[in-house]
Amino acid sequence: VVSTQSTGALFGLVVTVYGLSYARLALLIYGGSALAESDGPWLLQWHCPYIAVCGINGVSECFYFATMSQIEVENYNLKLLPFSVCFLVLSAVFSYLFGTVGFILANIGNMSIRIFFSLRYTASYFGGTEVLKRSIPNIPQLMIIGVCGATALLSKLVLESSNSSLGYLCHIIIGGLSLLLVDHS
Repeated sequence: VVSTQSTGALFGLVVTVYGLSYARLALLIYGGSALAESDGPWLLQWHCPYIAVCGINGVSECFYFATMSQIEVENYNLKLLPFSVCFLVLSAVFSYLFGTVGFILANIGNMSIRIFFSLRYTASYFGGTEVLKRSIPNIPQLMIIGVCGATALLSKLVLESSNSSLGYLCHIIIGGLSLLLVDHS
């Protein structure tokens, strides 16, 4: 559980960090300037942390369901109804406040609540939070991801804003090289 959760958290952080810097360029390559100059990059950027949250939720709920008794599973299924109501309320409020990205934020909120319940169960199952602490990426990993993310963001601001093929290519190369650094950490 610890290894899988830690790997999922690291993967989610990498997707989020690079998604913020490369969403517009990815949409430009995929769909042209019409897609890249719309709300598409903004939506794709918010999908990146959602992917991270979904990954963590998937691992934590997988453990949750694999170790629960049938009665505990049935009790959890009863909790899904309030989760659904919470999601509907969050969707309405966040969509009103933030527009289309509000639906993604509502999903992140809903998944975060589910993660909370799963992690609470995991801590109870193992008799404490020590196992959860070991699933958090370590400080050197976080620092490398942070530096690489800052590099990618700076590259986006300087090179992608040039709107030239050479600027885009350099931005991709910088991202690829920094991703290799993250991969080898």
